[in-house]
Amino acid sequence: MNRSIITMMSICLTQGAIADSGPYSGHHEVLATNGSLTVRHTHDWNWQKVDVLIPDSSHNEKIFTSANDFASTEFRDGSKVLFKSPSPALTHVWISPDGQFVVGLSDVMLRNPYQLVIWRKDGSLLHREHISAEVAKLTLEQRKDFALKFPDAEKLLTSRYLSQRGVLYLDFSGVYNEIGKAAWKFLDSHRSPHPYSDDFTESVTNSVYWFDPKKPDIGLTQKEGEFTLTLRSPMGKPMMINFKP
Repeated sequence: MNRSIITMMSICLTQGAIADSGPYSGHHEVLATNGSLTVRHTHDWNWQKVDVLIPDSSHNEKIFTSANDFASTEFRDGSKVLFKSPSPALTHVWISPDGQFVVGLSDVMLRNPYQLVIWRKDGSLLHREHISAEVAKLTLEQRKDFALKFPDAEKLLTSRYLSQRGVLYLDFSGVYNEIGKAAWKFLDSHRSPHPYSDDFTESVTNSVYWFDPKKPDIGLTQKEGEFTLTLRSPMGKPMMINFKP
């Protein structure tokens, strides 16, 4: 059984998945302006090409390299290009009021390594994050147990851990083939709604619905070296995502 079929089967384990009419693909473009500033994102999504570029989760950063010739984000001040970066597939872009940051959001799940990306004005990456509807909720002891039993999976997924109010969460969506059945079952037994909001949903393969596409109400603030991204969930609930560069 090939990788794509197994991956689709693993994603189907998510409860309440919405059926897809076909694999996500095609040319897409989104645009945002702020005075003389413009950010434009385009992608021609072809999951077979993504598979070649990113054969597993340890290669996710390749989406930001020149080897990615199918998705990019460009930030301009008038006719001057401030940066142009290869990027994941995005479906919403935003420029901060001070013009110092660009935020990209995405509901594209199929082979898309990140659904949240934030750039500084100079094109350097401030933050990137994979988002899924459900995660594993783990105590510290459970994480230690997972790492002891499945060291390769723990190493592969280290960047997908997040902590909210002292609780550990691990996003293990889409990695069934990479971590194996036993590690997957361990994490699946601790499945929980995403801590950012409990109204995230997914389709079987194509999409993850984690923000309000019509009125995301994005904001970005910084205090003492920590950033806070605010936005609205699919049902309009306020969300806060705290991170450090």
